[in-house]
Amino acid sequence: MVKTQTSVYDSSTIEASTYDYTTKDLFVVFKHATYLYSNVNVDDYEQFRNAESQGRALNQFIKKYSYQKLENA
Repeated sequence: MVKTQTSVYDSSTIEASTYDYTTKDLFVVFKHATYLYSNVNVDDYEQFRNAESQGRALNQFIKKYSYQKLENA
């Protein structure tokens, strides 16, 4: 069983993401900082991961979740 999945993106703002299937935590690495989005639904994560534009998908599927800034780049 896959417990985490990391994806790297060709995006102007988002470098990568890691999703933890057991805790539903989504770590998004932006060019300027890393953010943790909590309790992200698997379907929303997959929509984000598979989108043509991660920036637009972040606004549509992920920003509704609580988050915290973890570190600056």
